[in-house]
Amino acid sequence: SGEPGEPRSWEPGPALIEDILSKPSVRKAPAGPSPRSGMPAPSSPLCALEELASKTFQGLEVNVLQAAEGRDPLGAFGPRPASRKRRKSRTAFTNQQLYALEKRFLFQKYLAPADRDHLAQQLGLSNAQVITWFQNRRAKLKRDLEEMKADVESLKKLPPAALESLAGLAEPPGPEPCSEEEIEVDD
Repeated sequence: SGEPGEPRSWEPGPALIEDILSKPSVRKAPAGPSPRSGMPAPSSPLCALEELASKTFQGLEVNVLQAAEGRDPLGAFGPRPASRKRRKSRTAFTNQQLYALEKRFLFQKYLAPADRDHLAQQLGLSNAQVITWFQNRRAKLKRDLEEMKADVESLKKLPPAALESLAGLAEPPGPEPCSEEEIEVDD
């Protein structure tokens, strides 16, 4: 299948890092297409490039597979840098913890260290979790306030008739007015 325009297929051989990093050796091969794939002889520049690329990618695939299996892949990229601390997974707060945190946030947006320590101990959380929760909650409050301001600004741009119709939608239905017959008056 060495016809022009046809897709070429070739199978990479075993790849070793040493093969990639070592000096290229000159191979003596017969001229013309190789018998297994119809490709140019191994001594051609195209074949050498394909072989080098296949070994490079095969080495990368081995590293990726080893990393996925939890093994430490040695090789192509040299020794690993000192590993950083793994990121802690997201905390799933209980309803009781959330209620206590929200209740405290209503009164105090920033906690003093002593208050934070007490709250963390009371809720069975670490200081870092309480700090992070309060930071995130203040950020959420800020976003919510900015969104409300934007809503108010957009409402200000509406014509009065549109505002009146919106106001009519917002009013909750009240109790029906009582007739004079229904009103009981104790004398």
